[in-house]
Amino acid sequence: MKSVRSKILLLILTGIIVSVTMIGGVGFLSFRQTLDEDSVKIMNLTCDEKARELNSILDRIEQSVRILSVYAYDNVDSIESLSDEDNLAQYIQYLSRLVLTVVNETDGAVSGYIRVNAEISAPMAGVYKAKCAGSDSFVDWELTDISMYGSDDVEHAGWYYQPVNAGRAVWMSPYYNESVDIYMISYVVPVYKDGVLLCVVGMDIDFNYISDKVDDIRVYDTGYAFLIDDNFEIIHSKNYEKGTLIKDFKESVIAGESEENATGVRLYDYTFDGVEKKLAFRTLDNGMKLAVTVPVLEIDSNSNKLLVRMLVIVALAVIVFTCIAWGIARTIVNPLKELNTAAREIADGNLDVILRCRSKDEVGTLAESLKETAHQLKKRIDYINSLAYVDKLTGIMNNTAYMQAILEINDRIRKGRENFAVFVIDVNGLKHINDTYGHDYGNKLLITAAKTIADVFGYENTYRIGGDEFAVIMKKMNEEVCGVFIHEFERKLDCQTGEVRVVASVGGAVYDKNSDNQYESVFKRADAQMYEKKQIMKSQGKNSTVII
Repeated sequence: MKSVRSKILLLILTGIIVSVTMIGGVGFLSFRQTLDEDSVKIMNLTCDEKARELNSILDRIEQSVRILSVYAYDNVDSIESLSDEDNLAQYIQYLSRLVLTVVNETDGAVSGYIRVNAEISAPMAGVYKAKCAGSDSFVDWELTDISMYGSDDVEHAGWYYQPVNAGRAVWMSPYYNESVDIYMISYVVPVYKDGVLLCVVGMDIDFNYISDKVDDIRVYDTGYAFLIDDNFEIIHSKNYEKGTLIKDFKESVIAGESEENATGVRLYDYTFDGVEKKLAFRTLDNGMKLAVTVPVLEIDSNSNKLLVRMLVIVALAVIVFTCIAWGIARTIVNPLKELNTAAREIADGNLDVILRCRSKDEVGTLAESLKETAHQLKKRIDYINSLAYVDKLTGIMNNTAYMQAILEINDRIRKGRENFAVFVIDVNGLKHINDTYGHDYGNKLLITAAKTIADVFGYENTYRIGGDEFAVIMKKMNEEVCGVFIHEFERKLDCQTGEVRVVASVGGAVYDKNSDNQYESVFKRADAQMYEKKQIMKSQGKNSTVII
């Protein structure tokens, strides 16, 4: 008959093996699941962040072209006035100075142009500023006689026919322009006055300015990014040739994926050159898709290392406890129970487990390892959660992102490297709509207001900082352009036709390095201007309305 001590020893050894196996198995499965989820979050967050950066570049280009469009429209009294040679000459001279100013302020620009409709003026009326090869200076360039080229000639006339035929602003696909020897993309806008085409306004961007930023993107150790078109063919990649079809990826999206998945909230599996990879993508504002890709083996490497480490820990624990269990049979039971309980709590998602085991043996070491593992995992999850800077109702950036932006701006002010403007916007009549029509309409009002603000100022610049209060922070801004944006915003409010019509007060202020030593002083000026307008509107009874 076995002794009680032998039975206890057998029980302890059995408990050790079972407990360590459970800890290792549950821990590994939990960690593997977490690492898999992390890989999805990391790649999608990277893709989101880099897509926002590229979209901000595209938005700045669109803003530059919109500025040219607004001025081109506002400085013509009527279409008929351009039939007069003197009026046309003065108009072209004004546009020439304007184009030169804007292209010099737009990063990546290689040319800017405004081409007047030949049917309402001289056949070759317009402005074309471009950089000479190897030069950083913009000079007058010979206008293209578009009557010599068909609408399908992208290089010579696509910039004119594509927006005119579409009747709206167009991002052209990347193409090579032989006349200036540059591979480029173009953003072109048709401008209409009184229902008649006035001119086409556009800007050409060196595609290397965008592709270099794509090449700088890194994910994990060897992951990288590339650009594809709607047909899943490579537009640019430092690893693939242009025109290469990512066949597996295309089949995965087309073969019945849901709309949610097809927009890039998951990872796609594909094989290229015999290497299994995962890919996340986002569609950019100009229609291109930014894709980030990482080999599967690299994503799984951490979990594989974890498995080896856990197997080693299990083996060592069994060997050590077999040797010393006879002497510590009674004292090891409680620590094992504690470890087992902690493992279950970690598996259930409780990462704030408290381990009181302080013994200077393998049980204590295992307890410390488990505690550190839970601590590190909690740090990783907290870090990912801290990236949630988007306002859930409106889809623009929230107050957390706004406060972070203020900290960064104040830091740059201290270093003497800042140039920005602040716009403060307050929606009039939110409480009245909530009280009269209900909070659903109040939410519609805020969503409509946020979209209108972001359409004018750019999503990457817009923040919701209070219930009905918004702030916009824009870089590289002067007083004149600041006024243009306020005018454009107020004009857009006047043109509303929807069910919910926003009335808002807006104030703006530009940073002055001689008088502003922190962000708050610029904000106060903008806020004061907004409040003054709000008081005027209030006295006039102007409030947001619901049309039912």
